[in-house]
Amino acid sequence: MPNRRHRRTAPTNRELLSVTDELALARKGKHILERRRDGLIFVLLDLLDRWTELRRETDEAFRDAAELHVQGAEREGEIALRALSEARDSHTELIVSETKLVGLTVPFFMSTSARRSLDGRGYGVLGTSALDDELVGSYESVVEDVVRLAEMRAVLLRLLAEIRRLRLRVNYLTQRLIPELEVEKRYIRRYLDEREQEERFRQFRTKRRNERREAERREAERQENEYREAEQREAERREAERGAETRRRDERGRDDD
Repeated sequence: MPNRRHRRTAPTNRELLSVTDELALARKGKHILERRRDGLIFVLLDLLDRWTELRRETDEAFRDAAELHVQGAEREGEIALRALSEARDSHTELIVSETKLVGLTVPFFMSTSARRSLDGRGYGVLGTSALDDELVGSYESVVEDVVRLAEMRAVLLRLLAEIRRLRLRVNYLTQRLIPELEVEKRYIRRYLDEREQEERFRQFRTKRRNERREAERREAERQENEYREAEQREAERREAERGAETRRRDERGRDDD
């Protein structure tokens, strides 16, 4: 994967510290997101088991209601059953709200109870049978299960969306951001190491050059001192020769007298 981040960053120690902090933060965020995702997955699996069980119970309740509907249609006719269903003057009301589940906002369904007493179903006792009451009660139970099933399905969809979002963020951190930061960190550190080696080599060359110049200066001073000492010895020798010559002249002068 090509990395273009280091092309626009200054390879300095300050930038290295900044990248190191950003890399540590990205790794910490990745760990937190992974834990959050795993926690939501456990909640999802638990709710999925409950949803599967509720779905099975709802299917069984609907099959029981369908069997009772067939029996009622055979005994009283479809028209009587339709009139029985239209006799009810009130219907189940559903209010969709929100609640918190492990820190996540999920939908919450509030509904009035679908179950009614005999006097609240809209038909009288006369002209109906116990089968009718059992059929109505079965459909009321199915309606309540369907509301619970719809609520749980909405929660599952919200959990799936959040898990998918966390998975994308974790994948981005794992496969894109963290590798780029690691490459950038290695680039800056390699650049700083090379620059440090160059600086050490430059200091070594400067030291060697200074030592060589110091040695040349000392050699020149030594040669100059030797030259001065030689001149001084030569001057002393000449002075001694002139003194000796003067003494010889004095001695010859005294002899001539």
